[in-house]
Amino acid sequence: MLRGVRRTILAVTGFLLLLAVAGPPATAHDPDTPEGRAEQAEMLRIYQPTWRSGELLAGAPITCVNGMADKYPCKNVDLLSFLPQSALGGGGSSSMWYWTDTRDSNEYILYCRSNGVSFVNVTDPSNPRYLGNLPSSNGVSSSWCDVRTYKNYAYIGKDSVSHGIQILNLNRLQGVTTPQTFTADARFTGLTNSHTLQINQNTGFLYVSGANTCSKGLTIYDIKTPLTLTLAGCYSREVYSHESIVVTYAGPDTRYTGREIAFNYTGQGRRFQILDVTNKSNIVVLSSVTHPGASFIHQGFATSDYKHMIVNDETISTASGSPDFVYNIEKLDAARYVGRDNGTRGTFVNHNGYTVGNRHFQASYRGGLRILDTTNAASASLPEVGYFDVDPSSNASGYSGSWMALPYLKNGVVAVQSIGVGLFLVRPTGTAAVS
Repeated sequence: MLRGVRRTILAVTGFLLLLAVAGPPATAHDPDTPEGRAEQAEMLRIYQPTWRSGELLAGAPITCVNGMADKYPCKNVDLLSFLPQSALGGGGSSSMWYWTDTRDSNEYILYCRSNGVSFVNVTDPSNPRYLGNLPSSNGVSSSWCDVRTYKNYAYIGKDSVSHGIQILNLNRLQGVTTPQTFTADARFTGLTNSHTLQINQNTGFLYVSGANTCSKGLTIYDIKTPLTLTLAGCYSREVYSHESIVVTYAGPDTRYTGREIAFNYTGQGRRFQILDVTNKSNIVVLSSVTHPGASFIHQGFATSDYKHMIVNDETISTASGSPDFVYNIEKLDAARYVGRDNGTRGTFVNHNGYTVGNRHFQASYRGGLRILDTTNAASASLPEVGYFDVDPSSNASGYSGSWMALPYLKNGVVAVQSIGVGLFLVRPTGTAAVS
């Protein structure tokens, strides 16, 4: 027992892990079809993790010493706290996002679950507080849930079910001391399902990927009036849009400074694209590229200088390591593939990644959180400088473990989600910390 750590053992009964696969599987069946639903059920059967936990850890950090933080393998990452799924509303889990209340600087994690969204106050990362749950629309359940924020509003969508997009005024979280059940402030029914959401905070546009609209391409809504979604555009020239990262561009290609640029990942379409979406009625493809052996181009994030893009391919894992693919994006209309970093970290599958400073924070399913140094991205070298393994039982391929890791909280705190297991709050140290 580590000194200074208070542990409350929570009874966990009837625990069921609902797999949260982050996109259509390798066979690329549409999740809305009987084939797609059968694949999801099969993934549930195959990828049950052998390790489960019902412990709540809080009260003081557990330092990473000799490669372990309590029972979790680690390198340069300390464990601050853990909330089990049973303390977050149950069900499965997938994506999450963060929100800072500008009135009091309190920080929150919005934790997407198969049957709702949980709200957790993480202002004190050693003592997170569960505030309550917004149940899914119509009581539907789906392994795929995504959430993003705009100003003080949250937008929640689900895939494979008739859910629409729920909208919640997050100001309602202030002052909550007893967990409660929330109701949505609005629900948009102009679409039924969606896979991922992205919002450009500067322009007030919501970008929806993998919905039943726009031939599953990129559907764009104006949300400047936050409780109202107004259709603004559609990009349907690819077989699928799995996810888009959209920014008001301020990178090295000064021809596009101030333009609204979408980095689009087309899943089974096997393309990484750069789109100029400034004019929603005339979306321009600036680049459309791929890498050798591309299978399911899932998501990516730029280095801080916007010279390179680090892309993950969700259905690729190899015995020699889990590859990341690097593209040069210094000229938006001439993006080119640079190379791959195989790493030597395990055969786990890489998933969502986000860059802060010279560190790339990647959720890697059974590999947990992996932290990569982007200093030499130009040569496709991304050495691992830290990790926190949420699934000590295995680093093999498969779709359990961590779906998302968010490196945007104060004081270097990173939120790490584990599918159906719970929420970890950790802090990178030493060479893993952002410099």
